[in-house]
Amino acid sequence: MKTTLVELKALIKTKLQSIVDGSGNQMMGDIFDYPNGEFKKYPVAVIIDSGMTGIELDMARNERTFHFLVNLFQEQTHAGKTNQTASEAMEAVADKLIIAFDKDIDFGGEVERVRVVDGSFDFKVSAGTFNFATFKIDIVTIVPNY
Repeated sequence: MKTTLVELKALIKTKLQSIVDGSGNQMMGDIFDYPNGEFKKYPVAVIIDSGMTGIELDMARNERTFHFLVNLFQEQTHAGKTNQTASEAMEAVADKLIIAFDKDIDFGGEVERVRVVDGSFDFKVSAGTFNFATFKIDIVTIVPNY
């Protein structure tokens, strides 16, 4: 069972890498498991650990919920995607992300539970035009109470 930030973030990254389109091509252009703002291939996913909560289950175990944010970015440019195609690309990858996490509720038995608990979608113009989405992913683990 995976119980550390490093291990859990790696599980999220692996899940994002597994998201493919109808032709079997990976949908994410770049995936970063650390804060980064320099993107080359879109759509981009950036995984950020954002906190942890927990409770004591008994004298031997704690239940921890690790909170992660997955930020998705899709650039709109005249040379690249139009406003409509950028929006469609963002919606397609967002749908696939939600379905991928919903279908694998415990990362193949590596954790107690994975939940996509919140999401937001927006559009922003700053040093380029982007569609972006943020998903809050909670991962519940049971850890020994040393």
